[in-house]
Amino acid sequence: MNTPTLLAVRGLTLAAPDRLLVEGVDVTVCEAKVTALCGPSGSGKSLTARAAMAVLDVSPGLRAGTLHYPALQGDRDWFAGVAGGGTASQAQLLKDTAHLRGSYLSYSPQTASSALNPGRTIGRQMEMAIQRRIEPSREPVGKLVLALLAEVGLAPYVSGSLPGELSGGMCQRAALAIAMASAPRVLIADEPETGLDPVLRRQVVELLVAVGKAHRCGILLISHHEDTVSRIADDVVRFSSPAEAE
Repeated sequence: MNTPTLLAVRGLTLAAPDRLLVEGVDVTVCEAKVTALCGPSGSGKSLTARAAMAVLDVSPGLRAGTLHYPALQGDRDWFAGVAGGGTASQAQLLKDTAHLRGSYLSYSPQTASSALNPGRTIGRQMEMAIQRRIEPSREPVGKLVLALLAEVGLAPYVSGSLPGELSGGMCQRAALAIAMASAPRVLIADEPETGLDPVLRRQVVELLVAVGKAHRCGILLISHHEDTVSRIADDVVRFSSPAEAE
């Protein structure tokens, strides 16, 4: 049985005024599978991942490529009419797809501190993510919060805690719970191993993959750790030549 495709980028080519940044890249993310973007810093991984979220923030930007979310609107190419349109067309694309980020697509940044609002409790941040779901939940919000916290190995009291009251490892788990609270179809994880020792790095990545697959979520993992990629990825897109300062 074929695994449903959730995200498909074809022929992605991005340019700066004086050079190509990404050229002819294809990325496919499927349900309950891990696709890794692997390569050194500056090779175009982050640009490609942002483009997969319809975020084009370089100029002149998109030269060529298509972007589909088959499980949402299978026939729609979100890049249609954008190539060659410069910053104006890219800004319109950003506006047109704003409702998809934090719902169909969820992004987990390199460090938990970038994902957590220091002035809101973890539970409140999860509630706000739940409200962005494409399909409203039939479960009480409070019950969903506690269930997700348990799934990432956090006790119920964390719901009422501020990020500053938690350890670094707990913040990592809380950030994952928030990312999953919107019931995304695609989870983009940007270098989740950053700043972690080898043992904790393995734990965090394996938890992310386990939770994502349990929810039938496709995972787009950005990494430069070959050992991580070889262990968990179902598909790998490799980048070699530096193209951007990530």
